[in-house]
Amino acid sequence: MGILTELGVSVVEPLRSIWNGIIQTVPGIVAAIILLIIGYVLALIIAYIVDKVLEKIKFDKWVLEKTHAAKTLGKFKLSKFLALITKWYVFILFLPPAAALIKLGALSNFLMAVAMWIPNVIIAVILAMIGVAFAYYIDNKITETKVKAASILAMIAKIIIYVFTLLIVLDQVGIRIAVAQTSFLIILAGVMLAVAMVVGIGFGLAFRDEAKGIIKQVKKKL
Repeated sequence: MGILTELGVSVVEPLRSIWNGIIQTVPGIVAAIILLIIGYVLALIIAYIVDKVLEKIKFDKWVLEKTHAAKTLGKFKLSKFLALITKWYVFILFLPPAAALIKLGALSNFLMAVAMWIPNVIIAVILAMIGVAFAYYIDNKITETKVKAASILAMIAKIIIYVFTLLIVLDQVGIRIAVAQTSFLIILAGVMLAVAMVVGIGFGLAFRDEAKGIIKQVKKKL
């Protein structure tokens, strides 16, 4: 009987611990679900407001006029995308407190870490979009100048902006690449020096004849 009693206790105790854990966890899970529902509803409301405001001020038309990226964006609506980003950003803000209510130890800590990291991803996406739009804006501005090799200069400027944006985005999501940043700055300095030399030589050749004429006039007056 003693052995059977000990065996029964050995079986019952783990089951009791599991049951007690469930009982203690269920209220936190219910509270977390309610909090997430509230957060999602609030996120939908805020996203709807953002969408309507951007639509009212004709944000998409303004972006197309400033960046000339109609071919690139196509039917893509930046205002809708920003509203979507806003919705999930607001919802994600409710994840850390919801994870804290569950009280599942290491799992809760992991969920909180993920919840705190996701906003950085969203910000990184927004920065990437801004960088791409700015690259197209600079590309169009340089191309419109009609100077010699404008297309090459525009391409170089666009690539530099792309790489710089990529470095910022990677840093935002927590990927540290100090060596790449240093290398990029060195390459950027070299490219800028080369461009300056090309532009300088171009201007020098273009104004060479005019300079000779000015020098001759000065000599005559002397």
